[in-house]
Amino acid sequence: MMTDTPIVKTTETSNQRGMRWVRESVALFRTQPHLWMLCSLAYIFVFMVLPSLPLLGFLGLVTVVVWPVCMAWIVLLYRQVDLTQAFAPRLIWQQLQPHIKPLAMLGGSCLIYAVLATYLLSSDLAYLVSHAPSKVGMTESQMTLFIENVLSFMVKGLLLLLPLFIATWFSPMLIALNGYPLVKAVKSSIAGMLQYTVPMGVSWLVMTVGMLVIMLGLGLVIGLLGALLPVLAQLLMPLLVFAALLAINALMFAFQYITYKDVFKAAPLVTSA
Repeated sequence: MMTDTPIVKTTETSNQRGMRWVRESVALFRTQPHLWMLCSLAYIFVFMVLPSLPLLGFLGLVTVVVWPVCMAWIVLLYRQVDLTQAFAPRLIWQQLQPHIKPLAMLGGSCLIYAVLATYLLSSDLAYLVSHAPSKVGMTESQMTLFIENVLSFMVKGLLLLLPLFIATWFSPMLIALNGYPLVKAVKSSIAGMLQYTVPMGVSWLVMTVGMLVIMLGLGLVIGLLGALLPVLAQLLMPLLVFAALLAINALMFAFQYITYKDVFKAAPLVTSA
């Protein structure tokens, strides 16, 4: 005689989900921290250092277009390690190749949006440049007005970048893993971010506080070393700060994969590779 076993359903609150995402992201980062930091170093070099070099400013436009490809490649590496404990970049690149075109189209869309956002902010930026503090100095009221304009410019910039952030958080993975076309991937990314706004906010808050604590701890260590060995502190400070930047950047990629896996765990494959 068969008896039915009762199914116990456990509900997870948004706060618990956000905390779990942070724990799983840190655990995934700790599987191969040296490799993830190397990936982070390559990412920072390609997308931040190269475009800032003299005569290479044009690379800034190119990197925006290829950025979704590189982001998907790194996140898929995290997925590979999470599922198989293997680290095979060549296999991930082969998996990614059929989706290069829609990923590049996503990058082109990001470039167009960035150009439009820059145009909208151009008058504010021109005002800040023309009213920047000079050697002559500024009165207290002028400095207060300038700071207010800087803060206003930063808020406007963040508000303009927020839709781009929401549209591109999940879309590269949806294109590369689920075969979504560009428009469907962007719409699904927006829907996923809006649906999970609270756990995403909790995760970001926890990680931000954690990063601040780590940076404060590094500052305390460097301060103690500076009191004892000033020369050593001067050498270690940029290295420690840069290492923290690499670790934070790598952790963000892990977090991006963990959130994608949880939010779109039942997402179907809509096209064949």
